[in-house]
Amino acid sequence: MLFYDVLARLDARSFLGLQVWEFSLRSLARSYGLTFLRRVVLRYPLRTLAGMLRYQRLASQRSQQYGKSLLFDGPEEELVSRLTASSMGLLVAVGYCQKPLVPECPAGRPNHDCVYLDRLDLDTGGQSAHAVCERCDVWTIGTLALKAGACMHIMTSALDIAHDVMIPSMEARRFRSTIMCLCPFSVQVIGLPLTVCGVEGCLVGYESGNCTNYEQWLRADEGFKYERTAVDASSRSWVLSLLEQIAAERAREGLYYARFQREGNIYVPEAPGLPDSPKAV
Repeated sequence: MLFYDVLARLDARSFLGLQVWEFSLRSLARSYGLTFLRRVVLRYPLRTLAGMLRYQRLASQRSQQYGKSLLFDGPEEELVSRLTASSMGLLVAVGYCQKPLVPECPAGRPNHDCVYLDRLDLDTGGQSAHAVCERCDVWTIGTLALKAGACMHIMTSALDIAHDVMIPSMEARRFRSTIMCLCPFSVQVIGLPLTVCGVEGCLVGYESGNCTNYEQWLRADEGFKYERTAVDASSRSWVLSLLEQIAAERAREGLYYARFQREGNIYVPEAPGLPDSPKAV
């Protein structure tokens, strides 16, 4: 316990401009930490160092607001254009813990699945697959992500995030930007590896139901999360506004996305068609 107290003090003091010491050292004994160390840090040491320095610079330049952290160089006013320029390299991600509890999500909770996104088709009006879907942010955010031509991901474990997002971005530049909802506890510990892997964008923290320490995070990472998380109303409106602006830009470019196709754990927009109906606007 004394060792972890030392790590907690390092985090409290933002040693070397970082607050990831306790999480990183504890995670080295777990599959996620070992995978990231082997597939990213040891394989790409120079890019890892460059990413760490960039993240330090970003953290020092920006006043990290509660609920929102920006991972890119430049003023916030440029965020929409930067995300729009990502094209199919844009990933929108939410946590499985945002799924409904009562009544429970028809797809279950600790998984990457969504009954609504599986059946979503904007050509037929985009109706929900289940009544509970209409009260779920996965439904709201996922629909706008599709209109914005973004991939959609329901995050579960850190190991899956590494395999689905970080490693493909490091090795093949799979994702260049992200809009991600997650626990405030996880913002820095996810923000740093995303930056190392060349992903920029914004991270939005939950206001309620979130994990506040490593033990709670570990239980949730293993699929044991009995609270429903949610971002605050202001952050939620901000995220929806970002996606609406990106969707409007896609429409001006003549791009219209009607449905997702599933590629592993990622919902990927099908090839765009022409906006030949009012639904495309």
